[in-house]
Amino acid sequence: MFLTHLRPARPDDCRDILAVHRFAVQYTCNNYYNNTVLEAWLALLTQQGYLDAMQHKTLWVVEFKGNIQGFFQLDLDSAELDALYVHPFVHHMGLGTALLQRAERIAFDADLGFLKLYASLNSILFYEINGYEKLGSCELLLNPTVAVQGELMRKFLTAETVV
Repeated sequence: MFLTHLRPARPDDCRDILAVHRFAVQYTCNNYYNNTVLEAWLALLTQQGYLDAMQHKTLWVVEFKGNIQGFFQLDLDSAELDALYVHPFVHHMGLGTALLQRAERIAFDADLGFLKLYASLNSILFYEINGYEKLGSCELLLNPTVAVQGELMRKFLTAETVV
């Protein structure tokens, strides 16, 4: 049995994906964003959102020791990595890199020349280490009165840059 397994998400994974997403926002982003931002961000997360993503986007999970510990959401129509989160208890174990490499491979195989993303402040260094370039600061509205600060980033996908 493998310790780590990447696979497409299934509808019965939504509860676990939500738990990972909530823990990542609560505990990984709390040093970068205030409670107002975190609460608005968490209010947007629902199991239904992942079910909807499965219909129109690419959603994969990573299992580590038999449990879902991370996921990514990829929009091939807009060449955008919408989300990539790993449970904070298993950070620095290569799960995020494995997810990112799989997302890039899927995008490359779909003939996309680049992948863009909006990086939260806590994830900018991770994406830079993985070959993404900063394009400029950005602000994403979470609700009519709360926005999250981040960085628009991009990576060109070539046979040399995709694992």
